[in-house]
Amino acid sequence: MKTLVQTEYGRDHLLVGCVHTLALPGTPLYDRSGGMRKIVKQAKEEARILEETGFHALLYTNESDMPYEANMPVEVVAAMTEVIAECQAQTKLPHGVNMLIDPPASIAVAHATGGRFVRAFLTGLLAGDIGMMTPDGARALRLRANLGAENIRIICNVTPGFSINLDTRPVEQHASGAVFIGLADVVCVGGPAAGKEADISVIERVAKQVPDTPVAVGTGVAEENIARLSEVADIFIIGTSIKKDRQTLNPVDPKRAHALVRAYEARKAA
Repeated sequence: MKTLVQTEYGRDHLLVGCVHTLALPGTPLYDRSGGMRKIVKQAKEEARILEETGFHALLYTNESDMPYEANMPVEVVAAMTEVIAECQAQTKLPHGVNMLIDPPASIAVAHATGGRFVRAFLTGLLAGDIGMMTPDGARALRLRANLGAENIRIICNVTPGFSINLDTRPVEQHASGAVFIGLADVVCVGGPAAGKEADISVIERVAKQVPDTPVAVGTGVAEENIARLSEVADIFIIGTSIKKDRQTLNPVDPKRAHALVRAYEARKAA
């Protein structure tokens, strides 16, 4: 499994650029005047920038749909499916889906759009800005099996965001559980919130604990640290650091996106 990135993507590492969609229909920040046309236009532009600057894959996520719902409304699922279909018609990059905070919805949208991975919580017990959340990994894995969609890899978060994990065991034990109980294909370590750097010592401990499972870094990956992070992790999910003014919900800044890819490529050449 540690060779997943190499066997499925032909790379040593995978640079995944986030397409944070504008608020989708039915959510509090949805722009009714702009409608779906505005959402699709923004997402297509960001997907184009990420492909042109050298990212290896895209992750579509409904970051603007706060507060997030554990059971995604049908109108949001339908809208995201349409957005991704429009974007993927113009790009050759593989893609994944992260429907916050509903893993089965992520699986469903990925299956409908030809996605190759999802990012989700499968295990743990979280409390914080998202409320109380008990991830339903069992339902997500059963849906994937029922769809015959085992080709969709699951990147499982093992550190909480905007919350705490009420399971107080060390993070590396959470990672073991995510792989053994949650059947995660990849484990993902992040900082406390979007854009916040993950503790590299935690990444190292997790990688040591699950040596046969790829490790992703889910927050805080930037031009300044990607060379060091590439020594301990396999996949990088990148959003905030490549946005204008490094604000999560701002548009992608082509210069920042290009600089990050250049920093990664310079590390490879060194």
